[in-house]
Amino acid sequence: MSKNIKFSIILPTYNRCYILWQAILSVIKQTYPFWELIIIDDASTDQTDKLIQQFTDPRIKCFKLKKNKGPAGARNFGLNKADNDYIAYLDSDNKWHEEFLEIAAKTFKKFPDKKVCFCKKNYRLILQGTKKGKQVFLRDEFTNHRKHFDLKRLWQRKFIIDTNTFVHKKNILAKVGKWDASLDFWEDFEFLLRISQKYPDGFVSINRTLVDYEQIIDLKNKDKVFKKWQKAEKLIYQKHKNHPLMQEQNWYPPKVGYKSTENVIKYLTDKKNNYG
Repeated sequence: MSKNIKFSIILPTYNRCYILWQAILSVIKQTYPFWELIIIDDASTDQTDKLIQQFTDPRIKCFKLKKNKGPAGARNFGLNKADNDYIAYLDSDNKWHEEFLEIAAKTFKKFPDKKVCFCKKNYRLILQGTKKGKQVFLRDEFTNHRKHFDLKRLWQRKFIIDTNTFVHKKNILAKVGKWDASLDFWEDFEFLLRISQKYPDGFVSINRTLVDYEQIIDLKNKDKVFKKWQKAEKLIYQKHKNHPLMQEQNWYPPKVGYKSTENVIKYLTDKKNNYG
């Protein structure tokens, strides 16, 4: 029986062939070789299928959906195809550092009873749709969580674990369930809340930055985007409002001075006006 930890990497994508290749290459360049990459083409209408055909690594599998399922639904499809015991997720516009899987494997070997490991990320926020038509690199920083991780801070959304930064054991799905496909925003947050309920001592933090994460917000469509944020926040709160750790949260309904969706909307709207 092999002692090597093996990963199934779930990568959903929709009309991002212009950047998808970077995500795929970041997997191929991993220093740890025991993985399969499951790409779910979520009914793309661009040249995504032709791009994927350029990669001949036998560890790469691709499935094209006939109907768009959204990120959570596409990840669930990928989970059904996963052959390995450890699951990682990579979005098509992000990249891993080359030692991401190697460090995850070492972490699980050192802490075999843990169910989830996660790392830090390098975060960049880009605004599009300004009146001058220029991209604005509003934020470019290394994530630096100054306080130690605990479940209370996770539930209060003062500690963010992003989809691209965590790996979990596949066998937890029997108790936790898969991704909530009714959510099209904050679905990773909700998924982690369920994991924390079943395995409150199952998390281990990796104190290294191993992911390059880029978020682009088009201010021309910001109202549509922010409505998704607000809808998702409400659904997650309603779903988990009776949990004891939810009682002290202040992200829903948002309170003045907190980094809520409403405050983000105001902040970015002000930035749009400032940049013309």
